[in-house]
Amino acid sequence: MALPFIYQAQTIIAEGRTSQMDVDTIRNWLQTTSLPLLQDEFIAIFLISSENKVDKTKQIIEAYFRIKNGSPHIFNNIDVHSEQIKNMQKVLGLCLVPNRMDTNSAVVCAKLIDTNYRSFELIAALKLSFSHLHLMQIENPPNDLVVVFDLKGVGFMHMTCLKMEVVVTYLKYIQEALPIKIRAIHILNSNYIFSRILELFKMFMKSELLTLFHTHSPGMKLEKFHEEWVPAACLPKEYGGEIAFEKLMNQTKKGIKEIQPFLDAEEQLRKCI
Repeated sequence: MALPFIYQAQTIIAEGRTSQMDVDTIRNWLQTTSLPLLQDEFIAIFLISSENKVDKTKQIIEAYFRIKNGSPHIFNNIDVHSEQIKNMQKVLGLCLVPNRMDTNSAVVCAKLIDTNYRSFELIAALKLSFSHLHLMQIENPPNDLVVVFDLKGVGFMHMTCLKMEVVVTYLKYIQEALPIKIRAIHILNSNYIFSRILELFKMFMKSELLTLFHTHSPGMKLEKFHEEWVPAACLPKEYGGEIAFEKLMNQTKKGIKEIQPFLDAEEQLRKCI
């Protein structure tokens, strides 16, 4: 089953971000497995996520299908037009910043819009985040991803929304099967709550993931953050950029509404096993 990618694999092969030889190697390997035969665009995304390490790419692909198919309540039935997703968009603000960093790193920013913990639903939030990941990859796959999460408004009661089984599965997914390399996770307005959350799930996190977290206290100097971590041009206006978070979020919402065919096809592809 073909997925409706917008970009073409030959584009990033021509850019030298992966090679036709590696794509062919993975395609030939897939023919020896029970996994679906992926199109070149999807194979290229997996290769980029592993920095073109063929053996690692195979491991990521196998884990992608195993983990996703093993937890359908988390990864299936992502309907961007559903009330579940629409309600979560009123609670959790997510936006993709159009500008890429000079390493072709994509930047996604997140913050709470509704700070009432009763409004937050973990699985809906994860499904919303998955839709954003697919959106950035079907149009123009980045080399890696930088996450900026503003914890302003996150309180102690939000910890009650974290279901252990769901979080553990999610951590396993992003560490073993995520088809994009995470470059850094920046936590703005970090507080005691985040320290407690990190301590709670630390045992399920590999050292490689832990080293990606960078915490920034309230009142930090944005100029220093721009200089050391993320350029102002790659952030919403509230963090030194030019375009307001709300406007970027609304632009992202428009893009999300158009990728339902991709989400449906991706789920059907996994069900072929």
